Amino acid sequence: MTDSRQGPARTPASLAPPAGPGSTGAAHPAPWLLIDAGNSRIKWALAPAVRPKHWRAAAPGFLASGAVDHAEWRTLATQIRAGWAALAAGVGSQPHFAPNSAPMALGQGGQDDGFICPAPAGVWLANVAGEAAEQAVRMTLQTLWGMASADWLQVLRASDSRAGVRNGYLSPAQLGSDRWASLIGAHAAWPGEHLLIVTLGTATTVEALRADGDYLGGLIAPGPALMLQSLAQGTAQLPTLDATTPTGGQAFARSTSDAILRGCAAAQAGLVERSHAQLQSQLGAPVRCVLSGGARQALAQTLALPFTEHDQLVPAGLYEVALHTAGAGESAAPAASAPSSLSHDDRPSRRGA
Repeated sequence: MTDSRQGPARTPASLAPPAGPGSTGAAHPAPWLLIDAGNSRIKWALAPAVRPKHWRAAAPGFLASGAVDHAEWRTLATQIRAGWAALAAGVGSQPHFAPNSAPMALGQGGQDDGFICPAPAGVWLANVAGEAAEQAVRMTLQTLWGMASADWLQVLRASDSRAGVRNGYLSPAQLGSDRWASLIGAHAAWPGEHLLIVTLGTATTVEALRADGDYLGGLIAPGPALMLQSLAQGTAQLPTLDATTPTGGQAFARSTSDAILRGCAAAQAGLVERSHAQLQSQLGAPVRCVLSGGARQALAQTLALPFTEHDQLVPAGLYEVALHTAGAGESAAPAASAPSSLSHDDRPSRRGA
């Protein structure tokens, strides 16, 4: 983990933020920059420098957010700068920026139209995409704020405990930083509840989190698209299919394509339903099932138990880590969590083993 350092004091008067990362500064301090480098995309969000009193981790009100494919990482700086510019211009909250912005040249700093991004309160990264992704993020920071800004980056690593969550892995450092951040975000979103956290992306991960913050362990399986891809590549005649194709309500298919889609969807649902039943039996109490990740709709169509959706668990967890590390959120504890607006059931399921 790299310590934050003083950044360039290049600040538009409309925001009047602190001169460098980590300071709390003026009336409108610059936000945190939170970055999630997953297997497929790099996602980012801007979060308030100090946790607002109305903040709810179950439905986080990030100031701006966006995502780019790894192949288009050079557009990341353009997106982030657009988010900052929207905030400075007083554009409404939570703008989301599509991954189609033109790239900025390294070192350009976004000065072409007179707006220069203020230094952030800090930069946190959860990265499971390897060294190349981390270097892409560092170059993005350099594009926006100059060469020294790469040293502002703080990379999340799984540890024994953090922000109220205790890591139950035999070797805690083995746990992926995205899974670690998701656990922290989920615990902040639903404190006092037992949780089964299911994230569907390139891989499907299932995490068991006790209400007191003890992480009991998890499971990893191929995600919906990877499961379909493995059948197409490992057989001679089966087609390549889109995991987002609706599977309908019938249990058994009457065509090869439907059989593949419904079989893989049933495998995903069976993994979650079995895990949920086992966790409820083990704990002897209700467990809330939380779905996250870009491929979660493939499971939402077939899952036979109540669930709550949350599409920003990783940045929500990074925000908790940033605030706890800086001590910026201790004076304004998060409000009692209410179910997310995306909830399919406002109570944890009571389905037993």
